[in-house]
Amino acid sequence: MKKIIKDMRMAVLIASLLMVIGRLSAQLPEFNYVPEEDVPHFYYDIVTLAAQDTGMSLMRLSAKIAYDELQFIRVEDRYQADYEVSVTVLDQNGDQTDGKILSKTITVYDFAETNSHKDFDLSQCEFTLHPGTYELILGMMDKDARKTGRQKTQVVVPDYFAAPLDISDILLVDYAIIDSTGELVTRPNVMSNYGDEQASLYLWMEIYNRKHIDSVKVIYRIKNLKGEELRKQEHYRMLEGERTTHIVEMPRGDLKSGRYQLELVVENGGLSVKRTHEFSIRWMGMPSFASDLDKAIEQMKHIAKDNVLKQLRNAKGEEKQALFHEFWQRLDPTPGTRENELMEEYYRRVEVANANFSSYREGWKTDRGMVYIILGPPDDIDRQPFEASHRPREIWYYYKINRALVFIDRTGLGEYRLSSPFWDIFNRVP
Repeated sequence: MKKIIKDMRMAVLIASLLMVIGRLSAQLPEFNYVPEEDVPHFYYDIVTLAAQDTGMSLMRLSAKIAYDELQFIRVEDRYQADYEVSVTVLDQNGDQTDGKILSKTITVYDFAETNSHKDFDLSQCEFTLHPGTYELILGMMDKDARKTGRQKTQVVVPDYFAAPLDISDILLVDYAIIDSTGELVTRPNVMSNYGDEQASLYLWMEIYNRKHIDSVKVIYRIKNLKGEELRKQEHYRMLEGERTTHIVEMPRGDLKSGRYQLELVVENGGLSVKRTHEFSIRWMGMPSFASDLDKAIEQMKHIAKDNVLKQLRNAKGEEKQALFHEFWQRLDPTPGTRENELMEEYYRRVEVANANFSSYREGWKTDRGMVYIILGPPDDIDRQPFEASHRPREIWYYYKINRALVFIDRTGLGEYRLSSPFWDIFNRVP
């Protein structure tokens, strides 16, 4: 019986994934579950550094959005998407101290690019602020679809003029080159995610020297998330007055797919300052929405049979990587192409589930996450808050298969559980 249920669930999931992939040519806006509305999903990174004005600091924001998160409109021989980035800066009292709106246009000539989740558009802006703690409200609006995604975050802006030796936040970048005018050109790696085809990883920082030091020792360590040191390198850097821009190239070497912590220390005599930053490495063939192979294997629970999962978990090193690749290659709807659309859509759904359904468990492990991953986004959601007659609940409607799934929060902690077992609802298990 368990095997029958697993086979049926896998069949429904694959059919659901293929339906989404088949719809791509129609350029339908993709559902993205949030508490109130479907919205474009985006990534951002924030670094702080010293401003030129004494006593002030800069907060620099980089935001990126994938092409397939936006609605493209055909304009003569091209396709165009218009979106807007809004940033509101609030102080500790909740009062607005600054804000900006950036209008962007993306133009492509190949329709396939409009559905790409590997092509991104980058927006950047910066704010000059007094040291302190701020709240940022970030908005990304698709101007054609009239939908806005919002995120909030808290940022601590340090006083970079207080210490005799200090360094800015670390900015991970894809590359660092000198252009024809002699200017340093970098592209922020907003997601802190590198492909294993990159021979080197780069980081950018500024060193602030208020004590007129001639040089500093720069030490970087790469550790795994258990804190074990995997690599250490150190070198000396001559300083260029009070502010020195410094790029560190880190050869990838034998670092495997997974998450790591970068620890950077700058020191001179008794002066020392440290910054840390997490990053990940993703090998070719790894879905763009996943970076840790072991975690990606665990998340295959909704599509892989138990014996396959056991084999993957027990495999080591390159064998594990090969088995993972072989599993998804068998399901690839477009073999021979570089992209595996079914795999990408699966892990995109896992990411949406984690972003929206996590409580004390990761979102992909919850009932709503499971249903979202297997069936995709519902056609409609009826949210019913707490009332005397019943607990908070959500009813997800799937009109194409004539089903309504009821999730109930019985504990009041936001853990919505299916009111009936998933396959009882479908009446497909004998």
